[in-house]
Amino acid sequence: MKNLILILGLTFVLCANAQSKIYYTVTAEAHSLMCPFLSPKFMDLLTKKGAESIYKDEQLAVHFTTPKNAPLTDELIMSLADEIGYDSRLFKVARKEE
Repeated sequence: MKNLILILGLTFVLCANAQSKIYYTVTAEAHSLMCPFLSPKFMDLLTKKGAESIYKDEQLAVHFTTPKNAPLTDELIMSLADEIGYDSRLFKVARKEE
């Protein structure tokens, strides 16, 4: 019985950790993410780097999630913006862990 409780407890902990996500919001000054050519390319690169559930809202902010165990760094996000042709100095990244 103790083994069963231990196994169930460990399973619960592992499942809880596996489902933890980081929620990102990427914004840019000067309406940079309005571009109908560059912003989809930026979102595609983010997806290729592990971003999930990615979308752009009406305020021109890009939202996405990653698993907590595979975060995207600010440096990576900024380098992707540079790679596409954006001025990454205009970008800000906010994240919230759940």
